[in-house]
Amino acid sequence: MKIHWGRAFAGALIAEIAQIAAAFGWVAIYSYLINPGQPMATYEAHAQASGPWVSIFAGAPIFYAASRWIARSRPTALALFAIFFVIESALLVGMMESWTGAPVVLIGLSYLTKLCACALGGRHA
Repeated sequence: MKIHWGRAFAGALIAEIAQIAAAFGWVAIYSYLINPGQPMATYEAHAQASGPWVSIFAGAPIFYAASRWIARSRPTALALFAIFFVIESALLVGMMESWTGAPVVLIGLSYLTKLCACALGGRHA
């Protein structure tokens, strides 16, 4: 049960970048196709409101894929999640002063879905 730390760090970084890209992609779809022509504040508010949901729905397949094809084992996949969790928690704490974001339940659900996706992806590797 060896952990490949290089793969875990690479997987966490790639998954984080993919998740950010998914959030930007969703806001682009919303702003150009669903609700075009609104002021920038409308899209910024939508980004804040939809971010946790994008994190849940896009995060699960992203973290599954990263765990299956980058981590390639359950211990490394769980290390990938742990690295992500530490980085993401630090970012959340850093944003607390200006944060008007997601309820704690959504954040917890997001972490839970990613943890399950990492465990499954590592198992299926």
